[in-house]
Amino acid sequence: MKQLLPMVLGLASATFISLASGVAAHAADEKLTAALPEAVRSAGKLNFTISLAYPPMEYSDAGSTELKGFDIDLAKAIAERLGLTAEFQNVEFPQLIPQVVTGRSDMIITAFSDKVERQSQLDFIDYFKTGNVFYSSVDHQGEIKTEADLCGKTVAVATGTSWVTWAEELGKSICPADKLITVIQIPTQAEHIMQIRQGRAQASVIGLEGLLDLIKQEPGKFYQIGDVGEVNHYGIAFAKANGELRDAVHATLNALKADGTYAQILDRHGLKEAGVEEFKINGATK
Repeated sequence: MKQLLPMVLGLASATFISLASGVAAHAADEKLTAALPEAVRSAGKLNFTISLAYPPMEYSDAGSTELKGFDIDLAKAIAERLGLTAEFQNVEFPQLIPQVVTGRSDMIITAFSDKVERQSQLDFIDYFKTGNVFYSSVDHQGEIKTEADLCGKTVAVATGTSWVTWAEELGKSICPADKLITVIQIPTQAEHIMQIRQGRAQASVIGLEGLLDLIKQEPGKFYQIGDVGEVNHYGIAFAKANGELRDAVHATLNALKADGTYAQILDRHGLKEAGVEEFKINGATK
């Protein structure tokens, strides 16, 4: 793995990691490659923007720079089928959209929800089914059993994510006006857990796939609060002006689904139930 120099964007830095597309299970599809924009085809690479760390979607093990996760494997499969190299650019979550709309990256693939308000700047290909859920450490299990028990409590949520709005709106719908859920925005899951353990927050929000992975990695330490929120979808996101690349990637995803590669990647990460029947473009309605 080659670590390239960081690119500074305001106060955030973007780290580029160039990866070969993996052990070739399939040769490049010439028809799909021909559908790429000439500039991308000539460059010989796809630049994917991610935001670490959110296992099982995108993460690296402690002490390692090797990227792992469902999004990483799917991105590599897309690049491989198009005869390109996958390059990953890691930024903080609020910098995802600027990276793409300013042309510094080709697309976002990082557990990034397709939302109507984001569709004004981006086009999405919905590729993964998820649902929001509250969770906490088991020492809170006696006092916090349902979402209503979070009224008057503090919840740590990833900065700039759709989880922020979801937690705030849910609190307004179930809590008294003088006892709302207090949402604090903090970048990473590891920091959310630290906030809970230090007593600064009593819970956090995560996608169901993230909670299942956390419980698997640290059995007996965390639990789900209440029910899973409404189903929504993560989408691969493109700048509005990049429709040609969007369509080429859409066709590639359909090819990966048709030959079973998409299902194999889901199974590899224990995410079979999160697969979609159809890769919809801008499928979100709210």
